[in-house]
Amino acid sequence: MPSRVSFTSLTALSLGLALTVFPCTILAIDLSRFYGHFNSKSSDDACHPYEPFKCPGDGACISIQYLCDGAPDCRNGYDEDTRLCTAAKRPPVEETASFLQSLLASHGPNYLEKLFGNRARDTLKPLGGVDKVAIALSESQTIEDFGAALHLMRSDLEHLRSVFMAVENGDLGMLKSLGIKDSELGDVKFFLEKLVKTGFLD
Repeated sequence: MPSRVSFTSLTALSLGLALTVFPCTILAIDLSRFYGHFNSKSSDDACHPYEPFKCPGDGACISIQYLCDGAPDCRNGYDEDTRLCTAAKRPPVEETASFLQSLLASHGPNYLEKLFGNRARDTLKPLGGVDKVAIALSESQTIEDFGAALHLMRSDLEHLRSVFMAVENGDLGMLKSLGIKDSELGDVKFFLEKLVKTGFLD
């Protein structure tokens, strides 16, 4: 009965012969391309839980700890984008939009005009809607950037600044003068303070 030789033993024998006969040739093989082929992720693959952030464009997955750390890890540097890094410190856009929506539901469609000026009428539609305002609050580094993003008039921007400064100084009278109910004061103050603490007034 003929003996059977396994594929593994033939491969090991071939590799051993190659190393003996052609020792310099084996050293010249670039194995990094081989490993890179099997370890690379396509842009359609989901990221591993330990590297959940997917870079737009190249699809590379990086750890959250590498976001906004001062060194670009995405090829296009998106992980160091100022808007992304500002938003990472702020309340989530969904939370901000929900907060604005609750104020409008409680006080009427023109209520936020008291904060953002005349263009904030009709549930913020002239400013692009609740979601656009929430995104601008999240991504704008400063109140000036926020005003530029929404094309606020200078007088409206200065009024908004005075509201934030009053909150920063603990003056709840300013919020009460805007018609904010006593039951809402704590939430509004907490929300505005979050923005102040992340440099919104700088």
